[in-house]
Amino acid sequence: MRKYFKYLAVFTAVIMFNCEADDETKLSNYVGFEISPLYVEIPKNSSSTMEITFASSEKASSERTYSIYVDESSTLGTEYVVPSTVTIPANSNVGTFTISVSDDDSLAFFDQTLVISFQDEVGLDVSDSIVITATELCEETLINLNLVFDDYADEAIWRIYDMDATPPAILYTGGADAEYDGLESYDIRFCLEPGNYGIVVYDLYGDGGTDYTITTGDDVISSGSVPDIGSGYPAVSNISAEFTIE
Repeated sequence: MRKYFKYLAVFTAVIMFNCEADDETKLSNYVGFEISPLYVEIPKNSSSTMEITFASSEKASSERTYSIYVDESSTLGTEYVVPSTVTIPANSNVGTFTISVSDDDSLAFFDQTLVISFQDEVGLDVSDSIVITATELCEETLINLNLVFDDYADEAIWRIYDMDATPPAILYTGGADAEYDGLESYDIRFCLEPGNYGIVVYDLYGDGGTDYTITTGDDVISSGSVPDIGSGYPAVSNISAEFTIE
């Protein structure tokens, strides 16, 4: 049976009952993780480790080993290392284990979760899962590009340019091969250094219908809508703008 468990509750119970090793207590045979969610930001193309604490309701004179697993509700797509078992040392009710998460192109700058659970065992009550939220570390300015489409999202293509380059250089692009077909909206994030940038959003049929907004935090730094050229379809219409990151 799974019960809600908080790391603090274990230590409160230990203080109240002052459990001796192997003595019978009023507490159940219980083990649980520290309070979650936990957060980790991973430098680009690097790995980060995190030590996670867990505790049992009682001490024992010998070490105890528990099985853990990564729950299927996890959304983390990048490489990670999680042990299959964790151990509480003898004469203690607190243990720790280490996980590792690596950055790759699938991580980007959106939160992804790694959900870890205890395996059920006969006679053992366990806590809820612990949730580790991972994202790529941005040490410059994190911007978000939001696109809102009409009924023909497959017509939308966008590009972000480095305007300080000669000629301006494409940094990021999306929408090729009807990438957004069937979507109502799409968000993507970038980590930009200080400088001057440009955005162009295209409609491959020419009837417009895609709105874009670039934000950093709660601040809107650029927005607009692709226009309808009015006639001569199919053709290509676009909207362009420049913006500066301080």
